[in-house]
Amino acid sequence: MAEDPLRNLRALRHKVAHHADRVMASHAARFACRAGCDGCCQTERTVTDVEFAALAPAVAALSPDTRAALREAQGQGCSLLLDGRCAVYAERPLICRSHGLPLVMEGQLDVCPLNFTDTPLEALPSADVLSVDTVTAVLVAVNQLFCQETEGDARRRRPVAELLFEN
Repeated sequence: MAEDPLRNLRALRHKVAHHADRVMASHAARFACRAGCDGCCQTERTVTDVEFAALAPAVAALSPDTRAALREAQGQGCSLLLDGRCAVYAERPLICRSHGLPLVMEGQLDVCPLNFTDTPLEALPSADVLSVDTVTAVLVAVNQLFCQETEGDARRRRPVAELLFEN
């Protein structure tokens, strides 16, 4: 039996989820994030081949009515956002899994303006800040391996909206 081509993405997601769970538990009072808070979801996303492949079955499993509602809402934020919630939350891309967390990217600290309003990010332990550069580098490697195994295109990024129009 062939290895699961999504295994490396699942492992990376697990690491990011573990980090997010730990930081959110440690700083629960500093997070405004909650179900229905969709400020981070107002931009259409593109994803790598490996994330597209992970999203495809989740989108295909949505009811025809839900897929139709998502198609009708095109241009109003992320294509997978319906009534302020992600229609495929369990399979959401890595970028979505980092929303709201304290982040560092290219040496710059950042966080959702609704979170950590009482604490300067510089005061946080470095272990509580997610490195976007590191996650991205690992995702690039995971995608490269996935594309080698599936004959995908490691340079391609696909709009998640394409998923709504397949099959």
